[in-house]
Amino acid sequence: MRRRRREPVQVVTDLREPLAVEHGRRIRIRLVAMVVWIIGWVVSGLFWRDGWLATAILLTSGPGVWILWWLFVPRRTAGRRRPVDGRPPRSLPPA
Repeated sequence: MRRRRREPVQVVTDLREPLAVEHGRRIRIRLVAMVVWIIGWVVSGLFWRDGWLATAILLTSGPGVWILWWLFVPRRTAGRRRPVDGRPPRSLPPA
């Protein structure tokens, strides 16, 4: 029995930029936050005898940064939903 050819699928996106650009931005933000938290771990390791100070450093350098980011950085609004056509992707802008 012959396999049936699948029907074409309509893909819709609301991204304003190519996915690679959006992904790169999110990865950079998370990488910087992770570095800040690792530095917080190192600094709190130096103050391990003062338990309250080490705990405060860990909480402010990790979850504290994410909470402040969530509170003060404005959300990006989604673009208009539009179908994705079969054209090859445009080249990425220079870094």
